[in-house]
Amino acid sequence: MRRKLLRLRPYVIAAFVGTILVVDLSNQWEVPIAQLPNELHDRYVSELKADAKQEELLRLAEAGNSQAQYIYALRHTRYAPPDLQIREDIDIAFKWTQKASENRHPRAMAVLSLYYLRGLGVPKDLNKAKEWANRAADKGQPMGYRMLGDIAMAEADAIKPVKGAPDFKKLQADREAFLKAAYMQFHRGANAGDRHSLREMAKAYEVGQPELPQNYRLAVDYYTRAALRRDGKSIRILTERYESGEKTPKDLQQAYAWRLVLIEIEDNPDDVLKLSQLEKSMALKDVQAGQELAIKLIKGLPSESSDALARLNPSR
Repeated sequence: MRRKLLRLRPYVIAAFVGTILVVDLSNQWEVPIAQLPNELHDRYVSELKADAKQEELLRLAEAGNSQAQYIYALRHTRYAPPDLQIREDIDIAFKWTQKASENRHPRAMAVLSLYYLRGLGVPKDLNKAKEWANRAADKGQPMGYRMLGDIAMAEADAIKPVKGAPDFKKLQADREAFLKAAYMQFHRGANAGDRHSLREMAKAYEVGQPELPQNYRLAVDYYTRAALRRDGKSIRILTERYESGEKTPKDLQQAYAWRLVLIEIEDNPDDVLKLSQLEKSMALKDVQAGQELAIKLIKGLPSESSDALARLNPSR
């Protein structure tokens, strides 16, 4: 009998560990244990593609597939790849984003927070924005951190301390507390690769914020990281900084390269004119060096289509 029990021990241990893992996964995903097989299929087995036919997407969305709900919503916004956009309709986008969020889709939760914060397709509601941002962040969603940062920033901006007023010190302390919370979340988002958070961290170091002393070098580092993720605003800032020498050493090769990158992603005639003017002030060897650098930068950028498609990934 003892020998039989010893032989069974590995199986008992394996079953015990397996049970713990299943319960833990159920808690993490907020899914009843009985629904775990379906959840695993939707997340890792389903071959649902972003370019699925509209009718198929809608059928799956109505059947409760959270990824289909999220894709169907996104394809009704201007953020969808142009060739995949069904049509821009914020009401439809909100409806299906909400359904996907309620169905535990992490990215949808963050987007729903954005809708409530900005009042897109729904009246503004800071509390609901915060609720969905927290739920997204709890799942490690980078945009969830960004939204918590944006919300804390909005709360800080709503406080207007007036010097000399009896409550000035209290309001100032409250505002600083919200700013600290905002940049804590932006820092988390930046570490997770969220370009909006990277840009916010750059702006913080550029002007100085509570516990983030002014540091132009770090600001440029964050702008560069955001730019390499195809953030047009950061690319433009870098271009102008390097050309003018404001808040960073003047570097016309870098300015020329980033202006070429800007032309590549935005195709603005004003940038073509400014590039031509810049070239006249540069030596040929510096122009060529700038062109070579631009080629490397452009190769490293996500393409427009892959950048748009990345939004369909629940983890991004």
